[in-house]
Amino acid sequence: METIIVEIVKGIGSILVQPALYVSILIAIIAGFNRIKWERKSFHVRIHSPWQELKGFFGLGIVFGVAISIIMVFVGFTLTIGWIAIFNAVLIVLLLVGMFRMTSTAYTIGITSLVYYAVYYFDWQLAPFEDRMLPIRDLYIDNFMIVIVFVLALLLAVEAFLIQFTGANQASPMLRKSGRGKWVGAFQLRRLWLLPLVCFIPGHGFAALFDWWPIFQIGNQTFSLMVLPIVIGFQQQVQSQLPAQATHKIAVRVTSLSILIALLGVVSIVIPVLSLLAFIVAIAGRFWISYRHRNEERDSAFKFTPQVDGIMVLGARENTPASRMDILAGEVIMEVNGIPVMDREDLYEALNENRAYCKLKVRDNNGEPRIVQTAIYEEDSFELGLFMVE
Repeated sequence: METIIVEIVKGIGSILVQPALYVSILIAIIAGFNRIKWERKSFHVRIHSPWQELKGFFGLGIVFGVAISIIMVFVGFTLTIGWIAIFNAVLIVLLLVGMFRMTSTAYTIGITSLVYYAVYYFDWQLAPFEDRMLPIRDLYIDNFMIVIVFVLALLLAVEAFLIQFTGANQASPMLRKSGRGKWVGAFQLRRLWLLPLVCFIPGHGFAALFDWWPIFQIGNQTFSLMVLPIVIGFQQQVQSQLPAQATHKIAVRVTSLSILIALLGVVSIVIPVLSLLAFIVAIAGRFWISYRHRNEERDSAFKFTPQVDGIMVLGARENTPASRMDILAGEVIMEVNGIPVMDREDLYEALNENRAYCKLKVRDNNGEPRIVQTAIYEEDSFELGLFMVE
C-alpha cells in the first residue's frame, strides 16, 4: 500500500518536469510587472499587486482541474507520451507568441491534436518521446481523437465558466487616446488559469526517459501516471461596456462553441474523420469569438469618456474612501459636498469644504442618482482614491 501511495505522489509530481508549467508561471509574472508599468503611466500609481496574475494562475482553475481529474481517472482517460510532448511545445510557443490571448484550450488542444494526427498519418518519428511497447502506428487513432474531442468540449465549458465568473475580477483600468485625440477610459481583462489534469499513459511512457517514473500494472497492460498542466488564457480590452458585461457575452459564445464541439464529437463516433473537423472548428470558432469582440469594441461608442455634468469614474483603489462608498466603474460623480464638480480641480475645492466628511451625488450605470458618504480619516487619500477620466 505504501508503495502505491509513493508511486501516486511521484505521478502527481510529474507536472513539475514539464517545461510548459514554468513558462506559464514566468509569463504570468512578467505580465503582472508589465501591467504595473501602464497603470503608473495612466494614473501615476500602482492599482493592483504585481502578483495578481500569478495568484489567479493558482486559483479556481485548480479546483476544476481536480474535479475533472477525478472523472478522468474513473473513465480511464489516457494520453500518449508523444501527444504530451507536442502539447508542451505548442503551449510554450503560443504563450511566447500571444501570451494570454492565444492559450485557450481551443488553440492548445486543437493544434496539438492536429499535429499529432499528422505525425501518425505521415509516420514521423518523435524520438525520444516514443514508447517502444506501444508504437504510434498501433494506436487506435480514431478512438483516441474522439476522446480528445470530448475532453476539449468539456474544457471549453470550464473556460466559459472561468471567463464568466472571474474574467472581470480586478479588471485593470487604463487611459488611452481616441481617434480624435481625446483621453478615454478602457479596461484590460487578462487572466491565466492552471488546470492540473490527471491522466494515464499506456505502456512505459516517460519511464523510458526517467527511471523513477511510476508504473502501474492493470491486468496485462502497464500505465504511467501523469499530471498534465492544462493552461487556459483570456485577454480582451473593453472600452464600450462594463467588464462584467463583456465577459458575459464572451462566455456565452464560448459555451456555444463547447456544445458544438461536443455534438461533432458525437457524430464523429459514426464518422471518425469528423474529429479532425471538430479541432478545426474549435480553433476557428475561438478565433472568431475574439475577433468579433474586437470588432464590436471598435465599432461601438466609448463608454468611459469625459462628461459634461460630472466626473467619469474608472474605479477606486482598495482601502480608500471611494472603495468604502462602493463607487463603481462607469458611474459619474456629479456633486461633492453639495457642490457640482466637472474636473479634478473642482473635486479638490469641494473636498476642502469638509476635510473630515465627504458626501457625493453619483449617477449610477442605470442612469439613476444616488447619494454615498463616508468619513475621511487622516491616513486617507485626499483624492478619495478615485481613477477618473477627465
